[in-house]
Amino acid sequence: MITGLSIGFTALAWGMAAGIGIWSLRQILWQRRVRLRSRQQVGLAAAPIHRSRQRPAPKWRDYLPWQRRAQRLRRQAIAQDLGPTLMLVIGQLQVGRGVVAAIAEVAGSTPPPLGAILTEAVSEARLGTPLEVVFAEMAAKEDEPHLEILSSALGLHARHGGSIVEIMQVLVETIEEEESLSRDIRSLTADGRLSARVLMAMPPLSLAAISLASPGYALPLINEPLGRAFAVTGIVLGLIGWRWLAYLAKPQVQL
Repeated sequence: MITGLSIGFTALAWGMAAGIGIWSLRQILWQRRVRLRSRQQVGLAAAPIHRSRQRPAPKWRDYLPWQRRAQRLRRQAIAQDLGPTLMLVIGQLQVGRGVVAAIAEVAGSTPPPLGAILTEAVSEARLGTPLEVVFAEMAAKEDEPHLEILSSALGLHARHGGSIVEIMQVLVETIEEEESLSRDIRSLTADGRLSARVLMAMPPLSLAAISLASPGYALPLINEPLGRAFAVTGIVLGLIGWRWLAYLAKPQVQL
């Protein structure tokens, strides 16, 4: 029974070591965020969006691991395609098309899910809904900050005028910088994600190996009250360490 508890403490110690490294990365990200906010204040980057609409209430299936993974992959696909797609929109604007016409021209050649989003946005805009409102609603639905920034840029142009091409170019630069930073984060936090998986896999695998080598060795963890207490403590410590590492390994990059 002592072995099971020691395995839990060892896994938690490894998790703490990896967490310290990821914490230093979060400090670097915070400094970069401060610099980005400074750029926004002087007009060199798109201003942050304050949500005026509430997200749809999450359903119970949204908390399922595979559902959350599917949503995360969908947001990543949108973020990766948005920058190149906006460059195509800028090209259409430079030849004299309007914003809605430019987006409609590009939407057909854009892969899903972004292509479907742009097609729906064009349909809503042609029915009379302001384009910035359409993208704000879709940003809330998809929980995608890049679409919020696009909505902000379109709203800024609609209210104050100016060159939509220049606004779009600044928007593309901001999105590309954020996407590059996100790729760096995923690369640098790979150790933390691996540690989180090892943290959960090592105790049961070690216990299984010991049980195979010495049948009955782990029975006190089930049959005796003190053993059950040690087993529950080890499981709780492992879950705490895993959740902590999973949180630290996914720092949010805010535009």
